[in-house]
Amino acid sequence: MSRPALIVFAKVPEPGRVKTRLCPPLTPEEAAGLYEAFLRDALDRYARLGAEAAGPAVRLYLAGPDDLDGVPSGVGTFRQRGDGLGERMLRAFVETFAAGHDRAVVVGTDHPTLPVDLFGIAFECLDDPLTAVLGPSDDGGYYLLGLNDIVPDLFDMDYSHPDVFEDTLERVMESDLTPVVLPAHYDVDDGPALARLVEEWRDGAEVGERTDGVLRSLTEGGRLGA
Repeated sequence: MSRPALIVFAKVPEPGRVKTRLCPPLTPEEAAGLYEAFLRDALDRYARLGAEAAGPAVRLYLAGPDDLDGVPSGVGTFRQRGDGLGERMLRAFVETFAAGHDRAVVVGTDHPTLPVDLFGIAFECLDDPLTAVLGPSDDGGYYLLGLNDIVPDLFDMDYSHPDVFEDTLERVMESDLTPVVLPAHYDVDDGPALARLVEEWRDGAEVGERTDGVLRSLTEGGRLGA
């Protein structure tokens, strides 16, 4: 069995192009700063995971023409290609399998409190042929998708609605794959999700060094709540 792969989808942090639904309560510059903290903390966390014995190869797929400086050692950088999210994810899976990996999981960087042991569970489930692993997000999408075969029908869909997870799960079952559904989690994409993150962080949740620093700055003076 070959080494599994962790496909990380991300954008280069630029004000006005990332986390726009966080504005307000944040400014575009603050939202981009928070996104960059999420991104770099996630890459550090994923790189450590990849450095473990039998850990996954980490493949960062960036959207847009710009590059990202300071990518951790051991993380490969690639360009997202395609007209929409579904096509870009499908191409990333195709390229990853073509590179010799027999199991792959795609994940974003918008969930700083996501337990890393979920990746181990996902890859273990993918040891069984014709399996699809889904991590549902609270907004109706999914934060993780794992496959051990190419299934184009899973990606030929609209992603701008709150039933993406349910539609994808239905397509998984129609494709005669065995679905595995992980515990739900959430993306920090809007004000209520940011408030949830701040509350969990104040209660001691580990969020990463950079994210911790940004949250400290944003919450000074009670700006994001008591």
